[in-house]
Amino acid sequence: MEMSFFFRIAFVLLWVCLGIVRGYYGRKTKTHDSLVGIKEKLNTAMEEEGRSFMILTAVVTAIGGIGLVLYLLAPPWWTWTHLPLGEWAQWLGIVFGIVPLFYLVWVHRHLDTQWSIALELKGNHKLVTSGPYKRVRHPMYLGIFIYTMGLILISSDLLVLVFFAFSIWVNYKRIPREEQMMIDEFGDEYREYQKQTGRLLPRLRESEET
Repeated sequence: MEMSFFFRIAFVLLWVCLGIVRGYYGRKTKTHDSLVGIKEKLNTAMEEEGRSFMILTAVVTAIGGIGLVLYLLAPPWWTWTHLPLGEWAQWLGIVFGIVPLFYLVWVHRHLDTQWSIALELKGNHKLVTSGPYKRVRHPMYLGIFIYTMGLILISSDLLVLVFFAFSIWVNYKRIPREEQMMIDEFGDEYREYQKQTGRLLPRLRESEET
């Protein structure tokens, strides 16, 4: 089997596996009302970012979508976006793609029914500080970021890089708003939790902010 074809298959399988994980836990956490309103939640989130952000998102999504299709189809005339990283980087990408899947299952099991695709708190929401949340406040973002970097390495494609790098940036921008939402809900309890944990990586020293 040609290696470039193997890596494209690995790319698709990893993407499907993430979809299965998110879909499984999504079905466990969403009520009928939340399923009906998910489009409205996404539209509201986009509106909060402003018109320029919506335009930028549309452009990058279009470019990235075209890049993904062309990468997967691999027409012989489409080579200029290929990044010459070498097979070692693509194999490393597979590792970066597989390991976070198990990590994300762990995260979902501890977050349980409190997970939501939108920035919102569920009824009787509790502050989760067990498992992956014991030392890191946003382990789900950490897992997604590493997984996404894995897909970038596997594809070794410039347009795929642009698309997924943008998605990482968009998700990272959500973290301060999410933390403010938690402070508004839990107050000093969450502030104390911040002192004991890192944002994306475990805190090394008491005074550091990761």
